[in-house]
Amino acid sequence: MKCLIALSLVLILLGCGGVKQVTQHINIPDLGKSEYYDSPYMDGWNNLKEGNPRLAMESFQQSNLEDEKLFVAFGYTLLLQKKISLSKKNFERALEINPNNIQAELGMATLFELSDDIERAFRVYAHLRAKYPENAWVKLRYDHIRSGQTQFYLNKAEKIKNKNNDAYIRALENAASYSEDIIEIKVRIADFYYQNQQYENASYHFEKIIEKLPNREDILTKLGQIYEQMEKYDSALIVYKRILDLRPGDKELLDKITDLKIKFYESNLPVKFKNIFFKYYLNREDLAALIGHYFNRYLKLDSAPIIITDISGSFARDYIIRLCTLKIMEVRPDHRFQRFTDISRSAFAVVLYTLNLYLENEGYSIKINPLDEVIEPEDISPLHKYYAIIKFVINAQLMKLNSENQFNPTEKVSPSEALVSIRKLLNSID
Repeated sequence: MKCLIALSLVLILLGCGGVKQVTQHINIPDLGKSEYYDSPYMDGWNNLKEGNPRLAMESFQQSNLEDEKLFVAFGYTLLLQKKISLSKKNFERALEINPNNIQAELGMATLFELSDDIERAFRVYAHLRAKYPENAWVKLRYDHIRSGQTQFYLNKAEKIKNKNNDAYIRALENAASYSEDIIEIKVRIADFYYQNQQYENASYHFEKIIEKLPNREDILTKLGQIYEQMEKYDSALIVYKRILDLRPGDKELLDKITDLKIKFYESNLPVKFKNIFFKYYLNREDLAALIGHYFNRYLKLDSAPIIITDISGSFARDYIIRLCTLKIMEVRPDHRFQRFTDISRSAFAVVLYTLNLYLENEGYSIKINPLDEVIEPEDISPLHKYYAIIKFVINAQLMKLNSENQFNPTEKVSPSEALVSIRKLLNSID
């Protein structure tokens, strides 16, 4: 019987400890009826929704559905029976089989809430908000936690202001982690670090502000100064070029950019890598070099590298091999990488998505900041090959639509655009 493995596990677990009293309401999510064609399973799920876990368990034990769905069923049954640790093990087994099982993901978020692990619950809901923006329950729980925790930490910060700087800034950072969209909190944090010459922390928060307010000149100026202090001349160049767009022809800015170019070319990076920053558009080799450079510490190659036939002369050869072996970028069936092919916005979205997925699978916690309202690209059909991926990167705010709500999937990607997205994802790693 298909349910033998799952049933054996749950019967073993039922003999273990780990019971915790639960008083909060537990949401039993709806099922996609076409996927759950087994009558005993549907009877069991209906019993769950009616709050009868004993009858639900009896029905699930008669089901012939695959283990993934049975682990989910047992997870919710045990949750209603207030057996938290046992429920968690079943949800985890379901997610091992299918990391995108929304019922199991919702179960884990509920468990974290019931265990007072609000931060982990919020992170799960934030990911689900980006992946399933139409899900009303996810939005409800996400908004509830976000507003409550933000206000809690803001109140805490006000109480200890001018009394304990370390505790004050920690409280503000906690508030900001729940409400990335409240720019005033970020400005207070960034200015605190800037005034105390803690440039690494200041740059992180100024970058977050610029993601929301890309044309705020005072913030751009402070960020450019910080990058100079930190000798991050590549980033400083991008910032000052953005300021120049706001003040075209400014001689002082032009001189600053010339000076930064000299400093950048004096750095110990390969010349071809430096040249990427002065191109109009990226090709596949450029993108591999940028991702490889900025995410180098996270790209761990534990398996034999794949064979790629057309990169022998590439300055980004090692990065290309690593990224393709890790399946973050693709190689053709004939083992060609096609490094000089320009990167389109849809292709870039796919790389961002697979990079995010790789980091999560490696155990890194990614703080996703989903949009409040679901955005549907006007120029992308639901039948588009990468529709779900594009929708995710937009609603996770890793990429943006233009003023007319269009994604422009075939448009080429510039270095500055790519670096903004790369830095967003890099800054999201906890």
